Amino acid sequence: MEKVNKPSHSSLPGKIELNLNHAIDFAPKPRSYRSYGITIKYYDQGNQEATKRLDYQIHLKVNQFRDENKVWQLCFDKTELFIDRHEPDFVGEQLASMAMSAIYPLKVDVNSTNKIFRGIVNHGEILNRWKQVAEKISDKYEGRYAELYLEKMEKKISDRFELEYALKADMFWNVFFHPQYLKYDGNLSQQSTLFFPVIAYKNVAFEGVQSIEPNYTDYGTFNVNFVSECELTEAQKTQVKQEGPLKMKLNAVFDLDRDGALLKHARVDWNLYKKDKGEEISIKRIAFSAYEIESSIPATDQQLLIQEGNNGLPVEKKKGFWARVLG
Repeated sequence: MEKVNKPSHSSLPGKIELNLNHAIDFAPKPRSYRSYGITIKYYDQGNQEATKRLDYQIHLKVNQFRDENKVWQLCFDKTELFIDRHEPDFVGEQLASMAMSAIYPLKVDVNSTNKIFRGIVNHGEILNRWKQVAEKISDKYEGRYAELYLEKMEKKISDRFELEYALKADMFWNVFFHPQYLKYDGNLSQQSTLFFPVIAYKNVAFEGVQSIEPNYTDYGTFNVNFVSECELTEAQKTQVKQEGPLKMKLNAVFDLDRDGALLKHARVDWNLYKKDKGEEISIKRIAFSAYEIESSIPATDQQLLIQEGNNGLPVEKKKGFWARVLG
């Protein structure tokens, strides 16, 4: 990391080192790749078995601009969607999968706090892909349902700001861009807000405490933790169709690279519960995990930067991944 300040808590080997602003520097290596396996499990009424499960992969390519200081372009691709351990087979699932192929790859520009500041920068490419996908949908599906879906998606995709807003209801998007690269106090903690779509696919703002583990891990990363607990509002009770005193807990763990602070793994556990005779009874629960399945950094020519967006994405993937995950 650049401009390292070494206060008392980071003066020993293996202790976390922050920058002069006592913040984490976001400085991923240019021309690096990372693939994540995403698993989202939904649980109802305290069941140990998930009532619904989503699996997919996110492939990330990092580039940096030649003439802009500390500005990176991140290119995301989303592939291999599985719903309840099988490929999409219902019409609604297939339509969603086809729309996904139009939206991704998706590019955004970020600064040294991993904050998006120019929105979606390849919207024209997305529009061109959507035209082709819309034609395929029209050819494959007939009826009012398909027509309504096309109308809705056309409106959402054609408006860049509508599309950006829709991304905020994506769990991985919220986790990856959760603000972690801000100033921390002397105890390596800060008050923070994590947005996570847990109720009817609506973003809920969780107020809580975010803290950095004081030591680097043995495998070259460090952990940022977030904890939050709150009571449901009356509006939220209506949305989840529940009555009485209810509470929500959210715990998140982010595993970041020591060199560059790019996300490596993440886990978010959300629990909606009530208390009965002092015992916590779970009503709904969501378990989200993002885990690295592949990464690469060019061994040479690390300083080669870009002046424009690069369409390239890693095409080679580890074989047999979903066979291992899905059994």
